Formats: sequence, C-alpha cells, structure tokens
Amino acid sequence: MSHPLVIANWKMNIPSDGISGWKQKEMYVRLHDDPKDKSLTWFTTLDKKLGFFQYMGIAPPISHLSELKDLFDLASLGAQDISQFNDGSKTGDISADMVIDKGCTFSILGHSERREFHNETNDVVSKKLKICLEKNLLPVVCIGESLEDYNKGRTLDVLENQLKEIFSSINTENKVIVAYEPIWAIGSGKTPSAEEVNNIHQHIKDIVQSIANIKDINIIYGGSVKRENAKTFFIEKNIDGALIGGSSLNGREFLDIYIDFLETL
Repeated sequence: MSHPLVIANWKMNIPSDGISGWKQKEMYVRLHDDPKDKSLTWFTTLDKKLGFFQYMGIAPPISHLSELKDLFDLASLGAQDISQFNDGSKTGDISADMVIDKGCTFSILGHSERREFHNETNDVVSKKLKICLEKNLLPVVCIGESLEDYNKGRTLDVLENQLKEIFSSINTENKVIVAYEPIWAIGSGKTPSAEEVNNIHQHIKDIVQSIANIKDINIIYGGSVKRENAKTFFIEKNIDGALIGGSSLNGREFLDIYIDFLETL
C-alpha cells in the first residue's frame, strides 16, 4: 500500500453515525447511489486496477483502532500521537509498538493541540520522530504559526525554527511527511491562499533538506480544509495532500475531498 497523503484526523470525536455509519451510510452510499455519476464509474475502474484507497489515511481515537481496522481495512490506519518513550512506567502513554500492534502504519506528531494542551515542545516532537523512524512508522510531523506571528510576517521564521529543532541531525531513507497547519486556520474556517501555502511548502522542503538527510518527503496542508476549497490546494505543485479535521467526520464529505485529490494526480 502507498503512503497516505489525505488523512482524516478525528481528534477526540466519533462520527455522528458511529464508525460503521461513517463507512456504510455515508461513504459507501456516496460510491454507489448514482450510477449516472461519472466519478462513481471512475471509482469502480480505479479501485480494481490501481487501488482507490492507497493515499487515504484515517487517525481515529486510540480506543477505536481495532473496530475501524475490522470495518475498513483498505485505507492506512494511523495514531493521533505516540509516546516519546518506548515502554516503562509512563502512565497514560501509548507506545509506537502498541499502535503498530493495532495495525497503525503512521502517526501524527506535534499537532498544535498537543502543544497547547499538553505542553509538547519541538524537542519532544523530535524524540517521537526518531522513534517513528526506528520503528518504520510513518511520521506526520505538524508545524505551524500563530495568528500573531502570521500578521507580523513571521511565518517563515517560526517554521524554520520549528523545523531546525525537530529535524536537525535526522538521517533516514524512510518516508517523512510534514503537515503545515497554521494554528489560526485550524477549525476557524479561515485559510491562507493556496498560492501562499504552495510557497510556504517549498520553503519547508528547502529547510528540511538543508538541515537533514531525508530522501523522501511530502508536505501536506491542514487547517479548515473542506470540499469547497480542497481542490484549490491540491492543484498546487508543492501541496502533496491534506490533514483534515472537522470535515473528516462526515464520511461523504471526506470521500468527496479525497476524490478531488485523486483527480489532480
């Protein structure tokens, strides 16, 4: 299976109809309810020949990993976070080995909500990144600036500082994903322009390649991505995919976004 580039981050939520409803009542109805819809015919062909779900990732609450794996084993399954420790007396932590055992192939790291509510630092994120690389767990490393920094034109400086503290001395042939998520855009309905994000992504890639030895890197965007704006991001050269929060809780909307992504490949 190829690595995920359009990732659903359910956070501490469960879809309104439950996990089975998210799949069966919303996603699969979208695929089969209208045989005249060209995208559905296109889906049937693509699914059989190329693997329709190869770029889709789903990161549910940790308590529902097993259920989701049983119901929907086509997309990549991921964790929303892992511990910076491998094992031991760390009450409440979930190790990389534990999520791998549940079927996870990737983990989100350093999301702004982890930084805000759990005081995670760039140093902690760097430790988690190294564990992911050691365990062959695909890391999805989140970075982003505050509204204040954005308004003062500090975006590139903030991102460069985050990247240097997280990626310095990293040497790997493993795939790495960086998710640019401006903090002020997450859940706000506000987004930077697609062209602006495209330029920032090129800057991110240049910095990472200058401070680390990483041969295979993708940069995806997150922050109020929805059906109405997703394709404007996907058509840009340096935007490789998306990390999607609220819109991923609706199976039909998430699938529509994913189809928009596939149509830009």
